[in-house]
Formats: sequence, C-alpha cells, structure tokens
Amino acid sequence: MTTPSRSAPSLPRGLTYARARLFLGISGVGGAVLLTAAMLYFHVPSRGLSLSADEPLARALFSVGLLYAFSQIAFVVFDVIGGSSLVRRQPWRDPWLARWLRGVSVQWAVWMLAATALMLAARAGGNPAAVAVFVVVQFLLAFWRGRMARVIARLPIVPTPARIASAAAQAGLDESWLQVLDSPDEGFVGGWSGLTARTLVVPARWAQLPEPALAAMLLRRRIAGTSGAHTRGVLGAIGWNTLGFVLSLTLTGVSPASAAGMITLAAAMTLWAFLGVLLLPTPSRAAVFALDAAATASVGVAPMRSGIELLDQWQDDEPVRSAGVETVFHPVPGRSARIARLVGKADAVKPWHAHHLARHALWLSWGACTPLSRVVHCNVGRPALWAMLPGD
Repeated sequence: MTTPSRSAPSLPRGLTYARARLFLGISGVGGAVLLTAAMLYFHVPSRGLSLSADEPLARALFSVGLLYAFSQIAFVVFDVIGGSSLVRRQPWRDPWLARWLRGVSVQWAVWMLAATALMLAARAGGNPAAVAVFVVVQFLLAFWRGRMARVIARLPIVPTPARIASAAAQAGLDESWLQVLDSPDEGFVGGWSGLTARTLVVPARWAQLPEPALAAMLLRRRIAGTSGAHTRGVLGAIGWNTLGFVLSLTLTGVSPASAAGMITLAAAMTLWAFLGVLLLPTPSRAAVFALDAAATASVGVAPMRSGIELLDQWQDDEPVRSAGVETVFHPVPGRSARIARLVGKADAVKPWHAHHLARHALWLSWGACTPLSRVVHCNVGRPALWAMLPGD
C-alpha cells in the first residue's frame, strides 16, 4: 500500500503550495513556448538538419533522437523542483531520480516510435498519410492510457480493497471493471482507460476515503463513462490535436519525411498545445460541474462535498482561487466553486460535455512529440501523473 506522507516543504511567507506549483508550471511552459517559438522564427531545424526526404532513415532518426534527448534534459531543473523538492508530501524523494529516468526514457521511446511512423508514412504517402498515422497513434495512446501510466511510473496493480469494492457496488460499477493501482504520488487520481468506459483505474489511496464519499466519487466516474462524457473528451482531444497537426504542416510548409521537418512539426505542435492549455480548460470545467450535479442528484450533497474536499487536499489543497487564475490555468474548478454549485440535476450531463478534454489533449500530444504535456504545473517532475494527469 502507499507509503505514509511526510510534511510539506517550507515556502516563503504568503506563498501557498498550489501557487508555488503554478509559478513553476508557468515558468516551465513559458520556457518551452519561448524555445520552440525561437526555433520556428529563426528556422533552426532547417539550418542544422536535413530537409531532404532522401536522407537515410536511420541517419534522420538519429538526429531526431538526439534532439529529443536534449529536450528531456532541457527541462530537468523544472523536473527536479516539481518532482523532488516542491511536492507537498515526499515519500518518494530518495528514488525520485530513478523514477524520473524511467519516465523520460519511456517518453523518449514513445516519441521515437511516433517519429518513425510519421516519417515512414510521409515518405510513402505524403502529409495526408502522416496525418492518418498521427490519428492512429492518438487512438493507441488513448486505448493504452492505463497501461502506459503503469509503464511510465512502474505503478503496480494491487487487489481491490474491500472498501473500494463495496463503494463500487454502491455506485453501480462492476468490480471487474476496476483496476486498482498503488501510486506513491498522492495526486494520482486514475480515470477511465480507453476510448470507451471499460477499465476504470482507481488509486489504492482512495480506500482511505470515507465510504459514502468514495461511493460518490466512483459514481461520478460511472456517469462520466455511461453518459459518453469520457468518450467525447477523448474524441474531442483527438480532433483538437489533429486540427493543430494539419495547421502546423500547412503553416510551416514542412513534411515529417525529413529530420528538419519532424523537429519543426514538434515545435509547431508545442505552440498548438499551449493554445490548448489556454482554451480547453473552459469546456473541461463545464463537464466537471455537470458530472457533479448528476452525481449529487443520486447521493446528495454531503458525500459529494466530502469527496471533493478530501481529493483536493491530496492535490493542490487550494480552497479558493481567483476567477482569473482558474479561467486560464485550471481545467478542474477549485473545490469552493464546485461545492457552491452542488445542486442535484440528474440530466445535467449534455451531449456537448467532454470530460477531461484539456487533460486528454495533453496526454495524446505525445504522438506529436511535444514536451508541453509534462511541464504543466500539475505534473511537472511527477512521472506518475504524465499519462493520467490530476483531475476530479
């Protein structure tokens, strides 16, 4: 089971843990955006790498692989702070380097597999073939989300605790749908793995929740699956990323058939991912509110309030946020905002609600080899949260 937590790190007076991580994320994301924007503006890839699709595949991939490795090292300072220093509870500080090395190695391998597939497709069928392969890669990442979370952070599957099994039954979930993972990172919240709601990853830590609150949180997950909100979140993210992929190819005029084209595409997709970080939280928050209302209609306010408060304490522990900060940086509303809107409405989830749209878009952007998905404030330096980002 999970290791007991240690005390939070000391912070300057007036600076909360949540705000410190937010500043770290802004610095990391800002650094990635400035770096990639400079690469595009000064045409760095085409100056240092070949634009020819006739370059031997092995040589082109070698060049791409070196730059991908450099991008992992470029953000190591943010990772060290975000994963080893600026974490509220630190049961895994000592083995952090091993976990980080494993995580970045898996990401590098995924990027190289994606780059190989895109390069081969572009050489065989041009950019339309590359777009088709990118869509396929995103579907594969969506299907393997739970498995990849285990691989990236080496999260073991554990037997379903009796409390979780009981709460799942109360929530109308078949125990066979559950996959309980033991993560030392308290921010790990799991979620549905796959395009449809077939495998629900649940953190072993959730067995510490009071059973009524646990049942309420699992009911929310069930409603996200049965209402189609989860599937719409995944499909919406795939659509968003694919639109960015097509625009990146069109506006840069490159093809991923060459090493320079592949790096240029990754840089352009990093800027597109940044645009998603700014725009997609708004529809994501709407889906959270809708699921809260639908679950409240079944279990009442008290269990929902308890579950929301306890899960937030394991994550940002930020009771109140300013409207501006929440609008720009948070796809999951703050707990005070959610609690204030806990009014039961069984049909609250509408056909346009897409759960975790912003989170899915970041995870699936691994297929475009962009580093932005793991330098945002909620998961920088925390490999357990790279595939399944923190959420509700």
